[in-house]
Amino acid sequence: MTLTAVLTVGSTRFDPLVGAALSPSALAALSSLGVTRLLAQVGNSALPRDWAEGASTVPGGLVVEVVRFLGDLEAKVGEADLVVSHAGAGSILSFVRPLTPSPSSSSPSAPSTPSQSHRRLVLVPNSTLMDSHQSDLAGEMEQKGWAVVCREPSDLAETLRALASEVRRGGTPQHSFPALDTGKVQRILDEALGFV
Repeated sequence: MTLTAVLTVGSTRFDPLVGAALSPSALAALSSLGVTRLLAQVGNSALPRDWAEGASTVPGGLVVEVVRFLGDLEAKVGEADLVVSHAGAGSILSFVRPLTPSPSSSSPSAPSTPSQSHRRLVLVPNSTLMDSHQSDLAGEMEQKGWAVVCREPSDLAETLRALASEVRRGGTPQHSFPALDTGKVQRILDEALGFV
């Protein structure tokens, strides 16, 4: 089985996460999880030495594609088996509520969205942003069983190795997300604007 992973820092700069994710130890840990392809969306982050934009194959056969920004990043996150992300709300939402494929994308060559219960989200909060709000959001996701949290980028390889060990032992699948209530925002707006 071919597994794909996405690293995303969103539109921010998060050099420590990019450096940790592209380190030999983290790439080896991804391979041990069965990941064969990593899309690394690095935003404005500095790339580690010996890395450049584009695709390359690292020892062990893992294909790594490094990009700054992508117009279809939300779709890529929604299709990935594993997402390693800063703990930004937009990136988390892309994982939790993947874009549904359009009817025209139901061709045999169109990628399929992995089963929600087997997908994994690893959050690495960027504690330098706005009162450490990413740490709070990541903590809530972890408490509900919706994500694994790596508190420090330097611990990413170890977090991925622990996840690989859990998966090999048949560890518990990620908890299901609550059903989407498409009318909730409308009800809040109606109430705030005095329509109800």
